[in-house]
Amino acid sequence: MKACNMNHKKLLRYRFALCFNVAALFMLLYLCAPLAASAASQTAAPDKRFGGTYTRPLLGDPSSLDPAHATDIYASIVVNQLFDGLVQFDSHLNPIPALAGFWEASPDGLTWTFYLRKGVKFHHGREVTAKDFVYSFTRLLDPATKSRVARRFKHIRGAEAFRSQKGSRVEGLQALDRYTLQITLTRPYTALLSVLAMANMKVVPREIVEQTDKPFGEHPVGTGAFSFRKWERNQRIVLDAYKAYHEGRPYLDQVQFKIGKQDAEMLEAFLRGELEESMVPSSKIGEIQNHPRYRNYVHLRKPLLHVLYIGFNTQKPPFTNRKVRQAFNYAINKEAIVREIRNGNANVAYGILPPGMPGYDPTIKGYYYNPSRARELLAEAGYSDGQGLPAIDLWYSTKETTGQREMEAYRDDLAAIGVKINIRKAKDWPTFKELLNAGTPAMFRLAWHSDIPDPDNVFFPLLFSQSRLNRTFYRNAKIDKVIEQARGQRDYMQRIQLYREVERRVLDDANWISQHHRVFENLYQPYVRGIEVTSAGIQYIPMKKVWLQRAGNQRASQP
Repeated sequence: MKACNMNHKKLLRYRFALCFNVAALFMLLYLCAPLAASAASQTAAPDKRFGGTYTRPLLGDPSSLDPAHATDIYASIVVNQLFDGLVQFDSHLNPIPALAGFWEASPDGLTWTFYLRKGVKFHHGREVTAKDFVYSFTRLLDPATKSRVARRFKHIRGAEAFRSQKGSRVEGLQALDRYTLQITLTRPYTALLSVLAMANMKVVPREIVEQTDKPFGEHPVGTGAFSFRKWERNQRIVLDAYKAYHEGRPYLDQVQFKIGKQDAEMLEAFLRGELEESMVPSSKIGEIQNHPRYRNYVHLRKPLLHVLYIGFNTQKPPFTNRKVRQAFNYAINKEAIVREIRNGNANVAYGILPPGMPGYDPTIKGYYYNPSRARELLAEAGYSDGQGLPAIDLWYSTKETTGQREMEAYRDDLAAIGVKINIRKAKDWPTFKELLNAGTPAMFRLAWHSDIPDPDNVFFPLLFSQSRLNRTFYRNAKIDKVIEQARGQRDYMQRIQLYREVERRVLDDANWISQHHRVFENLYQPYVRGIEVTSAGIQYIPMKKVWLQRAGNQRASQP
């Protein structure tokens, strides 16, 4: 059964249900008329939308611009402008055609056939074929590539044999002809289409990747709306409009990323007119909402698929005891942290899944601030008034200005039930990551931003026993079984019920304290048009839809 922009009937139900679950959260975007593409099309003639340079801040230098190694948000932001994949997300986070014009799935959900658009070319001029996708996905799975996202393709037939060098090719990846790609799975994997929309799953040209004189991650060549011009490490990345883009050339002549500006520095550069956008620092929220100087700018807020949590190493005393973990949950006034320290630029987290994620359960109340109950549980665990508990190191590493104050709130709230906390800050993320990998911190602050709008992208990496991103070392065979069952469940409502079962069981086990769900909060210059923000966040903003409404689009392209 073929269907333009669609796949199997059951997946149609899935997409409809997903759209229904998240549609309300996108009303804010449509109410922001100055930024909406539809409003923009009514206020300017097409010939006046083209031109100009859009300058964006980028908090850090990307790890790589190679999709196989784009494992940080900075890399994903840029890679999504340079490359295309088989599918992409629409404004409601439904997978829609990109380089695949349409696709079909077999009734058992194991065989997926993608029909490529003809005439799509890489930036260096060669046409994209099905063999390019076979190469790109095989390369991702190749142990020699050392891609951290290879696990995303573990369900492709022959993937495990190829990775263990028991096969010379991935059996489930086939180019049936020049424009037809077939992916065969070992078991149904409901999140496949969403996974294929990720920054890592883009198509790359073999002859450019394998040239030896220029590292591909520093000189990328894709099919995206923008082509790579230059990368000055820790300073800027410059992209040019790809005039032969298969969807039509983007409006902007150029996108430039200014690297390394933080909080107040970024905002000041924005107010001087050096940036087209700026994040809103927590410390400035009240001022931005009330001060007249900000009235001409567009202030956009949107809940994100994100959760910040305080994790416990469940394999280290005293956190081997579930009652201790539960006591710590009740001891923390996270409502006050969000209200007074973060100035309300986040939503208090009561469960695990964020609002907007399929399966989000608004009826879950989780843990609330109840010091009396915390003391009771601590006493039941054998630590009445905290006696017998050693001092506990609470580790964190963040560029957020609120980080230290948040940790102090944890220290003070836990002191009220007799627990002594020592605050420890790692000097940088690589150092913190090494500590987490080694299981050193007994208690730590960490955040997770979901790559795709699917609950599997939260539960599997963070809670599955064998996941290397399971920083709490949570081990529960029953939970593992339900997560695996949900990954292959094709009935949408049954799948959602499985994930809600996982969430409630894990909350009872209390392997972490869910603190808040982050909110996207940005300021835009009044002449910016076409910004499309979803709850997937900043890395998925399609710059190909953005244009500048000002006389002549004055800002010239950069050399």
